Amino acid sequence: MTSHGQQVRYRIGKTFRFEATRNVPDHKALDGHSFSAEVVLSADELTSPGFVADFGDLAPVRQYIDANLDHRLLDDIVGMPATNGRIASHLHAWCREYLPPHVAARLEAVAIRTGRPPADAVTSVGFSASHQLGGLPDGHQCGRMHGHSYLVSPVPGTILPPQVRTYTTSMLAGRVLNDVLPVEPTSELLAQHLLEQALAAGSPPLPGIRVSETTSSWAEYTAGPR
Repeated sequence: MTSHGQQVRYRIGKTFRFEATRNVPDHKALDGHSFSAEVVLSADELTSPGFVADFGDLAPVRQYIDANLDHRLLDDIVGMPATNGRIASHLHAWCREYLPPHVAARLEAVAIRTGRPPADAVTSVGFSASHQLGGLPDGHQCGRMHGHSYLVSPVPGTILPPQVRTYTTSMLAGRVLNDVLPVEPTSELLAQHLLEQALAAGSPPLPGIRVSETTSSWAEYTAGPR
């Protein structure tokens, strides 16, 4: 809980792209697209070292999509009409049944979109930095020192305040995040840190911050009910 008694919620998302087609009902035509499946998980508490879930735990989704949806006629897999909603429901049910139980329990939603991903919002700010995470199994790639080109954005539908841009460029860019953050530098905890720093610097009320380490994943921290 926050100091104001509000519920704190963390969310992460991972996007999986695939190429496929489907029938257009009543038109005797095929509707081919580049599809994006976004899997969203949420939690009120993080697991060690500061995860909603390890993104690696979602690898089975990639494997399932590659084997069953990519370069396919989707009607044969999910039924007709193969709407975005029906594809999403199919993947949601698969995730509930086949992902590890501790991951499936945190599944919030699956969304399907068509076309190329939209360009980054002009209000986002990017920076590059290094980090390594503790408390992971031996051999986990994130336990090694490595870097990311991060993208920091407001939660959808809001505007990134200048305090966030100033802090990321002056305090985080080019740094080892372990030396800056008082917590493990996971994306979830980095998002929380950025929101807290923005509010401490006098930012207007901001519902949440989203941090993306890669083009296909993001983590979000929101203070208060969504």
